[in-house]
Amino acid sequence: MEVEKELEKILKGNVRKVYFKISKDEEVKSLLEQANNLSILRLGYNDHGEMHSKIVALNSLRMFDILLENGLKPTIVKEKIGNEDDSRVAILLGAFLHDVGCAVCRDYHEVIGCIISLLLIKKILKRFYPEQKASKISCFVLEAILCHMGNFEATSLEARIVEAADGTDVTKGRARIPFHIGKKDIHKFSALAIEKVEIKKGRKRPIRIEVFMENPAGIFQTEEIMLRKIKDAKMEEYVEVVSNIKGEKKIKYL
Repeated sequence: MEVEKELEKILKGNVRKVYFKISKDEEVKSLLEQANNLSILRLGYNDHGEMHSKIVALNSLRMFDILLENGLKPTIVKEKIGNEDDSRVAILLGAFLHDVGCAVCRDYHEVIGCIISLLLIKKILKRFYPEQKASKISCFVLEAILCHMGNFEATSLEARIVEAADGTDVTKGRARIPFHIGKKDIHKFSALAIEKVEIKKGRKRPIRIEVFMENPAGIFQTEEIMLRKIKDAKMEEYVEVVSNIKGEKKIKYL
């Protein structure tokens, strides 16, 4: 898959090892599969499974690297817990596991996600870090999971990035399965209109998110999902968002 190839391309060292550990873990795979059973089969929602996790992880790390190039210090570095790669590990795990709570329920799944993933996070981190450092990094992972819906305020840069990146997975690939199994609403029609989302270096702000859509229906997903997540994460000062609608003028949001 293209997403997996892109992830493998940007991951190095310890972060790469953590990715292969989490992506091949049978417990994680089972939880994400069950998250999709509940989200898609029971509720008719968009993908909340493994592919969504990988897309959010990839986009989170892309945003993180751009912010680093612009001189921002991650919270893990500021608080002298670890280095930039340790921040990448926290972001990767937080992004990969942010929706595991959907395996149990939709309402406040971010809280459930923290509960059911705590031991799993520690198990993985202890393979790569001393216990004290693993415990501290696990707090950042849990914050990313807990705060991705905007019901709780994210205070670390790592968690804020994951929350914002969660809103970038709005393309038609995420809506195709629930659309075809019968549930059709504005979220599905809007997502089906969006061809791709690109994350690149910005012009006026560090990060530029460009949304390419076939028709104006994609505006709903851009405004109601992506922009809301960016604002909830208090990332507006770092991100500019532009919609490219086929045959029409660009719409600049931030």
